[in-house]
Amino acid sequence: MLIGLALGWLTLVAGLSLYRGWRGWWRNRRYGPSVDHSVLLVEYGRKMTSAPDRQALAQLLTAELPNALQVARAALLLPEVYQLVDVETGDLRLPVSHAAVRWVASGGEAQRTNRGRLHELLQQGPADLAWTQVWVPLMRGTELRGMWLLGARDGKLQYAPEDLGCLTAVGRQAAVMLEATNYAEQERQTASEMRVLYRQLVAAREMERGQLARELHDGVLQDLCAVTRDLKALEAQVDADGSLYADLADRSGETVQSVRAICNDLRPPLLQHDLITALKTLVEELDRRSPAPVHIEIATQTDSLHLPDDVALAIFRITQEALHNAIQHADASEIAARLTQYPDRLRLTITDDGRGIKGGVEPARFVAQGHLGLAGMRERAAMIGAKLDVQTAVDYGTVVILEL
Repeated sequence: MLIGLALGWLTLVAGLSLYRGWRGWWRNRRYGPSVDHSVLLVEYGRKMTSAPDRQALAQLLTAELPNALQVARAALLLPEVYQLVDVETGDLRLPVSHAAVRWVASGGEAQRTNRGRLHELLQQGPADLAWTQVWVPLMRGTELRGMWLLGARDGKLQYAPEDLGCLTAVGRQAAVMLEATNYAEQERQTASEMRVLYRQLVAAREMERGQLARELHDGVLQDLCAVTRDLKALEAQVDADGSLYADLADRSGETVQSVRAICNDLRPPLLQHDLITALKTLVEELDRRSPAPVHIEIATQTDSLHLPDDVALAIFRITQEALHNAIQHADASEIAARLTQYPDRLRLTITDDGRGIKGGVEPARFVAQGHLGLAGMRERAAMIGAKLDVQTAVDYGTVVILEL
């Protein structure tokens, strides 16, 4: 009896072993080598999280991940108006209201196309979908963010139930990333449009400045110069009470100098020749009016620095704004500007040893308070492809660094 019982147990164990072996062989033949889906989800979840845009995400879903699953063909369809459009070719299009799309989206999970209701719907649809084997909805809550289509696997392998579960999880994470990338792209588009508008505003303002400077120089300034000459001539001709004419001539001359300074500030004529000369002249004028000494140091390979007009103007305006800010707000004992030319870049630094900026240098805070100088400096730097950095510490001063 014991021998019979032992033989029964041996037969049962052998049968189970044979069944497991046969089942493993059958699964391997049908579904291919087993895939560690947890590792797959972690790896491609990380890659999707770091994808910078929709194209990079589409590359992951239509090339890299299908290769890992031995899938020959894949497509990613994303919404455009009322259609789902293949992001790579644009040839494959499906109405969002298509019966197959609504059926898969209502289930919210990956579905095979070779059986059931989806198979029937595809049989009635366009022939260009015949290659698809699995449809994966990219769902964000109840909203359809796209449709991921996968073709046949290599070697006539089938999709295992575990594969469908993994694809469903990837699809949901892809939907989250699509929402994030769409939001980021909208933010970039808005920022780009604002930058274009700002550039147009700056260009229009500089044009108005130039026109006003020409009008002042060619009209008011010339008339004042003529009045000054006439007063000096009268002063030389009249013996009695010549001091009156002398005083009028002096005041008229001072007005001429003031108008000329306004013209130079509106549109520095020296910029047409050389940035270095224009910067030196600017610092000299500010040094005369500033309670703290202002000086500049130039370290370039040549005595002159010829740059495109828009670049030279942007550097000049940034220097002008930074120096004015330091003079008006820093309460510094010394203000210094330095322009350095390196083989691969140009660096401008404006330094003061004043009180610093409390609360940091976040541009939004200053814009909200109506102070647009710092934001304008950053935008001017971006317009010429330069980088602007502002470093400050309370009671230790402020440094403005522009690198081009």
